[in-house]
Amino acid sequence: MSKKFTLLLVGSLLGIQLASAQEDRGETVVETKPSAPVKVVEAAATVSDGKSLTKAVVVEEEEAKLFTFKATTGWDSLYMFRGINVLGNGNGLYWLGGSVGVAPWENGSFTAGVWYGIGTGRGYQELDTTLDYTHTFGDFAASFGYINYYYPNYFFSGNYSQNELYWKLAYNKTVGPVTLTPSATYFYELGPNLPDVNGITKAGSSYLLLRLDASMALYKDIVSLAPWTAYGVSFGYNPQNSGNFLQSGNNYEVGVAMPIKVTDWFTVSGYVAYSYQWNDLYLTDPSTVWAGVNATFTF
Repeated sequence: MSKKFTLLLVGSLLGIQLASAQEDRGETVVETKPSAPVKVVEAAATVSDGKSLTKAVVVEEEEAKLFTFKATTGWDSLYMFRGINVLGNGNGLYWLGGSVGVAPWENGSFTAGVWYGIGTGRGYQELDTTLDYTHTFGDFAASFGYINYYYPNYFFSGNYSQNELYWKLAYNKTVGPVTLTPSATYFYELGPNLPDVNGITKAGSSYLLLRLDASMALYKDIVSLAPWTAYGVSFGYNPQNSGNFLQSGNNYEVGVAMPIKVTDWFTVSGYVAYSYQWNDLYLTDPSTVWAGVNATFTF
């Protein structure tokens, strides 16, 4: 009896430890970090002599992908960007995006992305190009990146662009069935300055975003719930209706999304969000509710 109990206990602990390792490797702190798929091969339990029960569990890690490709599309009822209702009430946004990532070494990855949005009002168009490098240290991730914002036919007055740098720190922690990801991202605007505000910032300004994301499976790995909360701080970044640029806390935001994994490479998600701002931000009500839907293709 003692021998049988010992074998069962060791087998159970081994299975738990390997399952935990699989879960850790399957989680990514940031989307730009390609992950290595993990496959668990479990042998059927066998009874060899009627006295002992053996169970073999083998974890086989496949080779990580060198390149990853992602395509996204979606619609938002409002274009809310860092607490500003950029196009004003009644004007939504349709958008397309794509990215390619390369992981030349185990803990580092480069990502190049493009995003194009079309406003449903005011003839708005925006084309963004992003370059990012992310390095992971266990459950921590540090990112550095560059964004170019290009505005063709800028509110019917010409073509303009702005440039921005950002730094991000994130931490990934699983607590029971919930994965928590607190992060801090600092954006610095390089400019140049544009001729009027319209929700666009000035060179030399900056913005700090403190955010907490969570994720919990509702049905296997197919349907999940992804709430978030965020607090922004403007350092001369966001304009006010008075024409000044804000130098204080910007807004508080909460939201929840429900991603649905249709296939291994196709996911759809809907969300609803709420933002509260108290500093008369340009075109933005004190309380704003908006929603959206998006689809993601990953290869």
